[in-house]
Amino acid sequence: MRVSRVSARNTSRLACDGSGAVVRNQENHSLCTFRTGKQYNCDLSASYNIGARYFIREFLKPLPETERSSLEAKVPAVKRRTSCVYADLRKLYVEVNNLKAA
Repeated sequence: MRVSRVSARNTSRLACDGSGAVVRNQENHSLCTFRTGKQYNCDLSASYNIGARYFIREFLKPLPETERSSLEAKVPAVKRRTSCVYADLRKLYVEVNNLKAA
């Protein structure tokens, strides 16, 4: 069995849609409001972000340094994985597909 560790720091504090920090609901602490006004479950948003950090690493790890730096230039948020969110993974996926198509 393979185990992979992912830093869970700030995963529930950051919105999975890439809009930034969330505001927790005072009455129900498991709900949060994104800057876009959307209400969401904090744990679900955090799980998206944790999964995104894992897959970002798995996308970038096998690539040669030139391709990796090219992708990091197009999606600068993936350079620092402790602040990556699900929206960054979606952007990276689009850029990886564009790179393969070219």
